[in-house]
This record gives sequence, structure tokens and C-alpha cells, in this order.
Amino acid sequence: MKLARYHKQRGDEVKFVMGIDRSVMPDADTFAPDRLWDRVYITTLFTFHFEKVVETINFYREAVGGTTGKIFVGGVMASMMPKEIFESTGIYPVFGSLTSPKQIGLDGNENIDLLPPDYSILDPRIYGINDTYYWYASRGCVLKCAWCAVPKIEPVYEPYYEIKNVIKALRTEFGDKRHLKLMDNNIMASDDLEKTVEDLLELGYGRDNKRGRTIDFNQGLDATYFTDEKLKIFSQLNISPVRIAFDRVAELPNYRRAVELAYKHGFTDFSNYMLYNWKDTPEDLFRRLHINIELNEMMRGDGNKKKAGKIYCYPMRYAPIDEKRGKDAHKQRDYMEPLPNERVDWLKSTRWTKRFIRNIEIMKGAANGAISPTPTLARRTVGNTYEEFLTNLYMPEELIRNRNKHEARVHSGGRGDTPGTGHIEDFRQFILGLLQKQDTRFYEFHDAVAANSAKVVREALSKTKDPEIKKWLELYLRK
Repeated sequence: MKLARYHKQRGDEVKFVMGIDRSVMPDADTFAPDRLWDRVYITTLFTFHFEKVVETINFYREAVGGTTGKIFVGGVMASMMPKEIFESTGIYPVFGSLTSPKQIGLDGNENIDLLPPDYSILDPRIYGINDTYYWYASRGCVLKCAWCAVPKIEPVYEPYYEIKNVIKALRTEFGDKRHLKLMDNNIMASDDLEKTVEDLLELGYGRDNKRGRTIDFNQGLDATYFTDEKLKIFSQLNISPVRIAFDRVAELPNYRRAVELAYKHGFTDFSNYMLYNWKDTPEDLFRRLHINIELNEMMRGDGNKKKAGKIYCYPMRYAPIDEKRGKDAHKQRDYMEPLPNERVDWLKSTRWTKRFIRNIEIMKGAANGAISPTPTLARRTVGNTYEEFLTNLYMPEELIRNRNKHEARVHSGGRGDTPGTGHIEDFRQFILGLLQKQDTRFYEFHDAVAANSAKVVREALSKTKDPEIKKWLELYLRK
């Protein structure tokens, strides 16, 4: 959108399309056969989109008559993988933020990155822009988290980004939009936080604004920097939701303090991302999930002035950003942390498997991709104990998706007020019995389901002579 603004100011025609789109090619019915585009810009996001990006780049060569110098590739993935992009396409990407026309072979000194985005190029039926503006109040991050691309792409932390004039310009051109998503990676670390809040208050994003304007620091607020003083400053703004990450169990003191401080200062709507499958275990994730359940119970409110708070929790699977996790690991979406060399105790020292990761996604599906903020529902989804959580990770999807049908236990304060078939309890007894022994019978079942592969399950079914194992394996093939 910033590039569109830049080129339109030069008098150029701009067209945005998503992915491979034959309608904008020289031989399409809508274009004259001899018409070529002067330039094609391709943006990228995740490293596991690598093959698709290469395919897209090669497709659009035709749009510029085969001249690679007229194709410009940028964005997160391209900045992380410039060598791989060049080797596969002959095009060396534009690295990091686009701050000068010289980066794209044009004259001038204008900072393209500071231009107001041109929202008119996007289809509002596809993109969430109908009532939302996107911008930054800071850039970069002071932390150097090993799983994150920000320190490499934006290595210099910029604590203050101009925001008032941009939002005012956008309102003049596109009208007022109630929601502002700020894409800052670590606004809490800024020494100019009070200045940013003053700008946002001037723009009408105060807590009691009559237009219903809200701010969403979409990349999250760093719990490390939460203090009573900063929350007092922030409490002037209508922030919804308050996003706080909880990526490691070691962060518990900071995370709990951050949530409690925010709730003390009147914030009640929380969103929490939890990284998993990165140097952690399923038990680590279970502990973090239960911390949120406890915090949701703590924020019940008093029915009077103190409103109840709620945390929607989003477990988020780790994906590598480079080859440190193995050759081409960052090009694959289904990365798994390798098992240790020594034998794993699958009851006491569980490690992630594809089945476990799949079942986390199924658990999240009950609340639109989140773990419910309602403690009774969350405990039912996650499990009351670590052993229950572990059995959930092994469980066939049929039982997880249809708990009301298959769980005999009746839960107060939620669904399932009549007993089900009891298959969930039977499965838990079965798998816990196997886990306690971890003999050849356990590994026959574990190896059949851990890969999350229907083919592997079918092969195991064709070989097993154990009727109980066969009964449960058949459930994994049920759609």
C-alpha cells in the first residue's frame, strides 16, 4: 500500500492482485497482447511459503517481458532468505524496510516506509480494512529472541514513529475508521511511550471516546516492561484486546504480574499467544495453559464496579526462520523438534509429535482457534491434570470433536449436562495403562498414531493382532 502511494504520486498506474493471477498478464482479454508492465512488486511473509513465492516470481516474468530487473521482491521471507531467492530466481530481494527509492532503482530521497498506505488498492471483501487502519508507533525490538525475524530485519530499535499526520491524512482521504491496529513489535520498551499515548489521545483513541474507537497493539505487549507507571499511562487508551505473549514457563512471574497490573488498571479483554514446539515439552504448555485458567478465575469481577476479565489463549506452533534447525527446515510448515538421543519417557518427559500438535489445533477449534476464557470449558478442553492433557494429545479426533457424545463425566457450568458413551474415559484408561508400562504394546500403538498419518494407521491395523489396539486405531480413520 505504501508502494502504491509512492507510484501514484509519480503519476503511475497501480494494480494489486493476490498470488498468481492470469487476468493481469499481457495475453489476458483485459490487456492488449503487446502490453507489458513496467514493474512487478512481490511481497513475502513466512519462510515456509518459499516454494510458492518462487513459483509466483517465475510466473510474473512474463508480465515484464522476462526482464528480471523489473521484478522486485521484498518482505519478511525474502529478507530472511535472500540467497535462496537469488539462487532460485536470479532476483536479489530488497532487504528490510523500504526507506528510499534507491532500493528499487529509482531516484529520490523520499522515505517510502513513512508514506500513508493506499487502502484503495485492496478489495474490502477479502481484506479486513472496512473499519480499520494499520500503522506503527515504533519499529524494531530491543530483544533478540532466537525464533524471531525482527532483530534481523529491523535491527535498530526506533522508539517513536510519526503517527498523527498519517492517521489524519488517511481520515481525510478514506474517512474515519474506528479501529487502529498498531504493528509495533515492542512498544513497551519505548522511552517515548508517553509521547505516543499523547498522540493517540489527540487522535481520539481515549478510553471514553464516544465514537467507539479502539487500539490494538497487534504484535503484543512485552510483559517484561509492564510497570504500574506505564500501565497508568496506557490506561488512558481504549486498548482492546491487550495482547501479552507467554512463550516460556520461565516468564511466569513477568506474565502474571503483567496481567494483574493490566486488570488493576481497568483492562478486561486479553489475548495471549503461547509459542510451543520450541525447546519446550507438552508439560510446559500444559502449565502455561493452566496459569491462564487460574488468571481467568481470578478476574471474575465483583458484579459491581469491577468487571470480569477474560483471556483468550492461542497456542502457536513454532516454525523455523532459518536453517539452524536443519537443512530446509525453515521451508516446511510441519517442523518438529528432534527427539533427544536417549530414550524418551512418554509419560514423565513427553516430547512433541505430529499427533500431539494436530490435537492442540483440534482443541483450539472449539473456541474459534483459542482456548476458551471460561474456566470450566478450558479445564474440559485442556484437562484437569497433566495426565488428562496427555491423554487428550493421544486421543482420536472423533472423541475430541464430539466430547458431549463420548464423555460420561458431566461438567458443571458448561455443555455436557447428560452423560455420553464413556469412550473418552475408556480411552484414557487404555492409553494411561500403556504409558505406565511403555512396553512393546505401547510402542505398537504410539508409533501407529504419533505420525498423524492415515497411511501409517492403516499399515498398523493390517499388522496388529491386538483387538483392543485395533478398536482404538479404527477411530483415527473416522472422518
